[in-house]
Amino acid sequence: MPAVEVLKFGSSVLRSPGDLHVAVDEIYRRWRLGFRVLAVVSAFEGVTDILMARVTSALGSGGAEATAAYVATGEQQTAALLLGSLHQYGLPARTVHPHDIGLVAEGPLLESMPVRVDTAALERLWQQSPILILPGFYGIDSNGRIALFGRGGSDMSALFLASALGGSCRLLKDVNGVFDADPARNRLAHRFSVLSWGTALEVAGPLIQPKALRYAQGKALSFEVGRPNEAACTVVGRAQDEWALPASDAEPLRVVLVGCGVVGRGVYETIRRYRETFELSRVLVRDIAKYPDIEHVTMDPSCVIDDEVDVVIVCYPGATYAYSFMSAALDAGKFVITPNKAAIAAHGTALERYARGPGKRLWYSAAVGGALPALETLASLTTPVREIRGIVNGTSGVVLEAWSQGKTRQDAIVELALLIEAAFAEWIDPTRIAIRGIESISDPNGYKLVARATKNAEGISASVAPEAPPPGSFLGQARGPENRLEIELESGEIIRLRAQGAGRWPTTASVMGDLHEIARLVDTGRDTHTTAVAQGASG
Repeated sequence: MPAVEVLKFGSSVLRSPGDLHVAVDEIYRRWRLGFRVLAVVSAFEGVTDILMARVTSALGSGGAEATAAYVATGEQQTAALLLGSLHQYGLPARTVHPHDIGLVAEGPLLESMPVRVDTAALERLWQQSPILILPGFYGIDSNGRIALFGRGGSDMSALFLASALGGSCRLLKDVNGVFDADPARNRLAHRFSVLSWGTALEVAGPLIQPKALRYAQGKALSFEVGRPNEAACTVVGRAQDEWALPASDAEPLRVVLVGCGVVGRGVYETIRRYRETFELSRVLVRDIAKYPDIEHVTMDPSCVIDDEVDVVIVCYPGATYAYSFMSAALDAGKFVITPNKAAIAAHGTALERYARGPGKRLWYSAAVGGALPALETLASLTTPVREIRGIVNGTSGVVLEAWSQGKTRQDAIVELALLIEAAFAEWIDPTRIAIRGIESISDPNGYKLVARATKNAEGISASVAPEAPPPGSFLGQARGPENRLEIELESGEIIRLRAQGAGRWPTTASVMGDLHEIARLVDTGRDTHTTAVAQGASG
């Protein structure tokens, strides 16, 4: 069973609906690492104050039951909008509410404490969706009334649930950890990498709800505090304090985007939201006149090997030209990200050395399954794989459901070849994969285009063909552009993944997942260099 990660997004991170992409990227990062995610959200910045002012104006200082019910709608609004954003990016998520999971609170309605939760209910909900979103800040009392956990109560929600579930917890804030002073006001503020309970109670009060902090101490529940999509953080709840090394004055990673079509445009718009982390240096297109609203547009292909560039994202279609950009950038020492499955499959042998090992510089998660974390899951397995089977090209699902004769199955074949290489460490030329077309079916009702590869004593058998999975089965429930994959291990365990596979935003989510991962690797390398320099100086 995958481990549980509780992520808490406060109002310093989700200031407004325009910040939802930050939560989407962080949630996707944790899910593609193999966690079942419970995202606890606060109201957007200032919303709780507005709601409190309204209810006070209407009811005065009394009416605790009505106040709690009204103020809790702030968190509910954030949860609903985050759900919509996750669905837009093709991620399998659903909202849950305290009454759905038996999150029981005791005490005054405006300053209660959580005391129980039905963890079995959460487990059942996770079987339906690996990503759950919970409005924080409140529970339900024994009379079925909403009971708030007090100011900063979403911290309490997250830490209580992490303890009950035996999971890890990360409180996402607008700073990369706990400091000895407010870093926004004091340039000499120093970050802790590890924080003891005693010191945490002294210095973390403005950042973490004190009641929640005392609860975590009582449960000996260590947790992390940091910014979304970054590696640096403070681990709270250790025996003694440790200081973090001074942060390096690192510049944003400089990115060149090749191609600005359906997916490229999504990547372009998303990167521009992370101006502190990424600098979009150039957007390479074939005809500048077609992109009057795109900044930094160019037709000069030499930009992919510019000395000032760190990462090249190739969203160009077709195999030949896309590969030429990828090859040039890799030879020039750049990181390369691409969703182009055709180029990867056609030139897999030449690209293999860049896609493996600690010096990995080629990333292509989006080439298989859109937002489906198929390659990441296969790479993390320690038990051999017996079979992989699934609907790995969401557009093919649309084709069969619409019964459009003559549509190609090439994408599914290429994706299966890439999955085989990841699962069995063996490359099979896509032309060797057996194909059966939809024209062989007299009635398409209930059929899915299923890619399947099985390893046996004779080797690997692979095919892409229409199948009619049982209606209630995991594969049989796939609809429209959804990808579904089953990974059967030799131990008998079956890992099931699902996410949207077609369209701009699901593919963008995967590309951005790779880009954030590269940024964390670069930051970790900088920290390692800083450590070595510091140790050398002290020696």
